[in-house]
Amino acid sequence: MTVTAALPVAPARPVPPGICRTGGCTRALRRTVAVLAVLGLLLSAGTARADEAPGWTELDTGLQLGIFPAPDAPDGTERIVALRIDPAYYEFSLHTTSEEGAPALSLAEWARRHDLNAVINASMYLPDARTSTGYLRNGAHLNNPRIGGNLGAFFVFGPQSSDLPQADLLDRTADPWETLLPQYRGAVQNYRLIGANRRILWPQGGPLYSVAAVGQDGSGAILFLHCREPLTAWRFATILLALPIDIRDVMYVEGGPQAGLCLRTPVRTDIWMGRHPADFWSGGNAAAPLPNVLGARR
Repeated sequence: MTVTAALPVAPARPVPPGICRTGGCTRALRRTVAVLAVLGLLLSAGTARADEAPGWTELDTGLQLGIFPAPDAPDGTERIVALRIDPAYYEFSLHTTSEEGAPALSLAEWARRHDLNAVINASMYLPDARTSTGYLRNGAHLNNPRIGGNLGAFFVFGPQSSDLPQADLLDRTADPWETLLPQYRGAVQNYRLIGANRRILWPQGGPLYSVAAVGQDGSGAILFLHCREPLTAWRFATILLALPIDIRDVMYVEGGPQAGLCLRTPVRTDIWMGRHPADFWSGGNAAAPLPNVLGARR
């Protein structure tokens, strides 16, 4: 309700000790806001320094780390973390609580348990906190045997034939996926974010989420991708296409605070986790338990 009538003015009363007057409170509030703003700028600057200079850093043969700001907003908070993994030097693996019969683990715990150099979400999951939303298979173990009707991408690894790529992203509308899936040890189904001809397959608008994704570049290398800053999936895709990383296909694997990426090497160990849009100061919950993850190992 909006009140339009003038309210009577109360007579001024002495202010008890320790209580500030309105003007003083306003000035104090302004000073507090200014201090918080400076702290925010310092935090942003510290994050930028921790992320190092934009571009690729060689961690090992076949493994590179890239930190990239959005090209159209280089001083903004949107920063893409990319791990470029060459399947000629690294093998991929899928780890699930349904197969291992153990509780869900954090990214770092999955990495330590299986001696992985990189770990990312395998997929979104159902309310049972166990079953993937799409087809998910590791060898003979089926976490979810159902092909999701609206999920248009498959990440596959471990080919049975040397004629096939060691790891690949299949486009359900363009590749003979029904023939190819049985020829790989592992398969993960999720939403297509970027498909053939570098076309964005996600509508504009929508909610803001931190994003974890798996992509592939023009050389066939696999990319583990993450953006901590909540943004639309379409915005995430437009940034990827504008970066100098030769991105081709991208599969969305998770959004929100559970979206994470873990790096574990002798050169550098780090974890990037998603956050809620309102949690400006939060670095994400690195201990968040995840039931299904993809890993890469030297």
